[in-house]
Amino acid sequence: MKKFLFILLAGFILVPAFAQKGKKDLVYLKSGGIIKGQLIFDDGEKVKINSAGNEWVFNSTEVDSVAKYSKAQREQGLTQNYFFDTSMGVLLGNSGNNQSAPFSFTSSLNYRILDQIYVGAGLGAEFFDESYMPVFGQVQYKFRNTKFTPFFNLLAGYEVALEEGNRQHYSDLYYSSSSSYYPYPNTNEKLDAEGGFLINPSVGFQRFTSDNFGWFFSFGFRHHQLNYSGDKGYKLETNFSRLSLKIGFIFN
Repeated sequence: MKKFLFILLAGFILVPAFAQKGKKDLVYLKSGGIIKGQLIFDDGEKVKINSAGNEWVFNSTEVDSVAKYSKAQREQGLTQNYFFDTSMGVLLGNSGNNQSAPFSFTSSLNYRILDQIYVGAGLGAEFFDESYMPVFGQVQYKFRNTKFTPFFNLLAGYEVALEEGNRQHYSDLYYSSSSSYYPYPNTNEKLDAEGGFLINPSVGFQRFTSDNFGWFFSFGFRHHQLNYSGDKGYKLETNFSRLSLKIGFIFN
């Protein structure tokens, strides 16, 4: 199970990183070639561009046109139709669990449906008395289309149990002797974890540090339910209300 969780977490981090696209200047040559990289200068006589660590110099008579990635294009990149996010943090504030500050990791793909509203879906890993995989959908509203903006996020879904329950159910057995009854020592039964629903509204702020990479911090209220079952139809329902604190990264 630990190996599975490691692969899951690694995949959530690496896939968005490989999915992002670089923003580069372009030099179109009359020969039909295209050089992508960072434009160093274009003085009307010569064009110089750095591409993958190599510097290329062309006479203006060899160049058909130059497309420089502008500031306006960079700002436009902040309002792309999709983004990936990956976050990690803790869930604080409930003593009804052996883990006082359970670790939470989530990653999601989000798509813009209106100017500043995104909807998305994702998976994660959380560690309470047992390990769970949250499967969720979310709606996010960004207050501004700028490099720095506050946001509101509403996440809801289901905690899928990834291992057997660690909780136990204790019961008293009574035996009779003629007309009297006396208790027998308690017996314990290990319960099966069945998961439960979750909801997590939160607020935070995000900051883009480059054209396609940023980070964010959020805090919110997490309510989730964990269910257990045992023999003879025994059911146990536990509800937790916690403060969620998370820091994460954005790729688009």
